[in-house]
Amino acid sequence: MLGGVRLAREYLPEMLKKNWGRIIFISSESGLMTPGPMIHYGMTKTAQLAISRGLAELTKGTKVTVNSVLPGPTRSEGIVDFLRSLASDPERRMM
Repeated sequence: MLGGVRLAREYLPEMLKKNWGRIIFISSESGLMTPGPMIHYGMTKTAQLAISRGLAELTKGTKVTVNSVLPGPTRSEGIVDFLRSLASDPERRMM
């Protein structure tokens, strides 16, 4: 998360001076719907979305755009195990 902030701080002034540029953050759907077992991860992604949204407001009216991509989970051993644990315990809640 801080890497994106540092890069934006470094390059945004020059982008605004040139009136052109693109800043793209890779966030996660966990920034909008944080699963209970992943609060720590969701919090960082929510903060990243706030930074992206704030920068987008700062660049409004210019040809500099700021966006976030919010991918969801991909099939991996970890996510398969996580989903199996949810399915085997109907009382467990994700949120």
